[in-house]
Amino acid sequence: MDSLRKRLKIAVLHRTFCTSAGGAEAYAVALALDLSQRHEVHVFAQTIDASLPSVIFHPIALILKRPRWLNQLWYATATWWLTREGFDIVHSHENTWHGNIQTIHVIPMRCKNSADGLWRKLKFFTSPRLWTYAALEFFRFRVKSNRLWVAVSSPLMQQLQQMRPTLPDGQLFSIAPGIYPRTNEDRGTTPKPHIFKDTTSNSKILLWVGNDAVKKNLQTVLKALSALDSSYKLLVVGQARPLTHWQDQLKALGIADRVKFLGVVSAMSEIYASADILLHPTLEDTFGMVVLEAMSHGLPVVVSSSEHCGIAADLQHGLNAFILADPKDAMALKAAVVELSQPMVHATYKANSVAFANNCLWPHVAEQYEVLYQQVLSA
Repeated sequence: MDSLRKRLKIAVLHRTFCTSAGGAEAYAVALALDLSQRHEVHVFAQTIDASLPSVIFHPIALILKRPRWLNQLWYATATWWLTREGFDIVHSHENTWHGNIQTIHVIPMRCKNSADGLWRKLKFFTSPRLWTYAALEFFRFRVKSNRLWVAVSSPLMQQLQQMRPTLPDGQLFSIAPGIYPRTNEDRGTTPKPHIFKDTTSNSKILLWVGNDAVKKNLQTVLKALSALDSSYKLLVVGQARPLTHWQDQLKALGIADRVKFLGVVSAMSEIYASADILLHPTLEDTFGMVVLEAMSHGLPVVVSSSEHCGIAADLQHGLNAFILADPKDAMALKAAVVELSQPMVHATYKANSVAFANNCLWPHVAEQYEVLYQQVLSA
């Protein structure tokens, strides 16, 4: 254990070091901040939240925002050059060919290619963008004795285990995200803020959070809301683009006065405190960090099955989550909301949400990584 307490010099690679950018970004930031309490953490990023003073920043110039594949290649090259020596551990959250620890946040291309049709294969062979991503990914998963891979959920780990060539069992792990300990105020024991002007004691505030409205299935949430009575309202947090499209959807469904778009929110505590239920019928989420965050604030959650959302593999339907078999089934989503709106049911799910989240804390996540760092140093 003394070796684990050695102060390490760690390079963290993530292009966007900002918690409000998404789940992968929030994971990277929270882990780096916890590790910085015991180690010297250097962050190499193109977008940086300067309010995080406990890490040492190394800005990587954003020379070309478009095309993204050229920027990815530039970022990988620049960070390789800057971290090639002088660090005990290089921890990459990005698609790069270097890094002792590779945390995988998204499904790799090679896990999807087997189901591709002829047209998609032809598209690949004529696309420099796809060539670049595939080449970076090839070298990212190249087996080395001092390289470990970490999937952010058990379903994602299972997909990585099925890749060819295979990764050694002793070098592939799963470490899910964590949360920060919450106070009772965070969990809504204080009066809820009235974000809707016409909020009453009978109102139920639903919450949807995401930066990809299509992939996170906002469409089904709106359909379910239109089937509920007018006491149900919806907060939409994140980048629902294009906004005019979604506003047109609200008008067509007759729910324009029951939905509020809040955009990107950096401090979510007040939003969670304002809501009664989180709706997350995502079509693709390797983990679904917003689900864990909402549970830590005491919200009952409706979530897609583990086929679509990684965290569902760790949840139990009917105990601490309402898990949807089909995330596109608006009527099933409506039924889940109605059930969770019953006071006794809501109270039970709220308590079970908090109990689940209390076992998922960032210090424990960081400890698991420190064990892996030692494994790399011992290789």
